[in-house]
Amino acid sequence: MAEQPELRSLKEGDLFTGYLLAQEAAFKTSAKGSEYLELKLADASGDLKAFLWDLRAIEGDMDLVAPDAFLKVKGQVSSYNGRTQLRLDKVRFAQDSEVGDFSRFFPTSRRPAAEMLAELDALVAGVQDPWIRRLLEGLFIEDAELRTAFAQAPAAKSMHHVYLGGLLEHTLSVAAMAMKACDHYRELNPDLVLAGVLLHDLGKTAELTYQRSFGYSDAGNLIGHITLETEWINRTAARIPEFPETLRLLVLHLVLSHHGRLEFGSPVVPKTPEALLVHYLDDLDGKLEAMFRGIREDTGTGNWTPFSKSLDRMCCKLRWPPV
Repeated sequence: MAEQPELRSLKEGDLFTGYLLAQEAAFKTSAKGSEYLELKLADASGDLKAFLWDLRAIEGDMDLVAPDAFLKVKGQVSSYNGRTQLRLDKVRFAQDSEVGDFSRFFPTSRRPAAEMLAELDALVAGVQDPWIRRLLEGLFIEDAELRTAFAQAPAAKSMHHVYLGGLLEHTLSVAAMAMKACDHYRELNPDLVLAGVLLHDLGKTAELTYQRSFGYSDAGNLIGHITLETEWINRTAARIPEFPETLRLLVLHLVLSHHGRLEFGSPVVPKTPEALLVHYLDDLDGKLEAMFRGIREDTGTGNWTPFSKSLDRMCCKLRWPPV
């Protein structure tokens, strides 16, 4: 595939011809009764809304222009209500073989996976409690398939750390904060806290799909990541002879309560100091990443981002000192 500009580098008036991944695709009808195509197109740098107002400009089979398809598009960058978008002149379905390296179309953590896995291994090796260390080794070191998925998965479909490697990056970020908190609150058990941090989103490796676009698997929709990781923890603990029952319950409570409230998907609320810490640090890291990303990626010229559903607010872009 020939070199093409990244979406985030495009400015109003720029012409664009190239391949993009359709994250969303919908045929709609305007107020005047004419049909048009609305797309959300993406590469590794970000995404843009795109519109094709004349469906006769679709080359080939119109039914192939769908979510998760690669498309070759031609158009011009425009602005509407202060937001950058693409006004398309041509669209056609593109075979996977045309686009080359898929990594050009998926946002990826800026931290190398090998570096993050080495940090994960060091955390596990540093656990003093032999039962907790053995449990973590069984899941993160010995299960090669799960380890690979943990290094690749995003942390969410749309809320925060929505990029390949985002789950591991988020987990390590929460772990770093948690270790500082344990230094401050000496009554906490740091090994138990770390177990909760490392395990709290492990089930997202199977809850989410991330081979082509980010979505939910059948297991994710039917069961969810909390149930999945609970099963994995129980299965791994059962393989460790004489694993303490009290410890099993405390570890399970950490993952079952980490959403903090029943209405947010946790079957129980945090009832131990370690569980309370894991919940709040997880929530903090996710919300801060979402806010930083919203501010960084907003292309508007004002001081406020658009309303964020995940944060339930607009975000102020003013910084001091000014940047």
